[in-house]
Amino acid sequence: MKSSTLLAILVLQALLVSAAVAKGPAGPTTKKQCWCGECTSWSGVWTCDDLLTKCAATCKNCVPVSTDKGAIKYRCRDFLPENCGCKIH
Repeated sequence: MKSSTLLAILVLQALLVSAAVAKGPAGPTTKKQCWCGECTSWSGVWTCDDLLTKCAATCKNCVPVSTDKGAIKYRCRDFLPENCGCKIH
């Protein structure tokens, strides 16, 4: 009786492990590109400080910024991925 219980436990454990391996990672792994030249961190969240003539189509939070010459530039305030490699401003 003990051997059949042990065998049943081992079979169930093997099924759980194989199901977890077959499932793989949860969802697609899309990594956001790091396109920023100068950035700032606030409480561990990195944002880009680059002034652009227009934001990229992938930018979800584009903010207009007035320059000292009266022109309007734009800054994408989306959060940057970790280890972006941008220059700290």
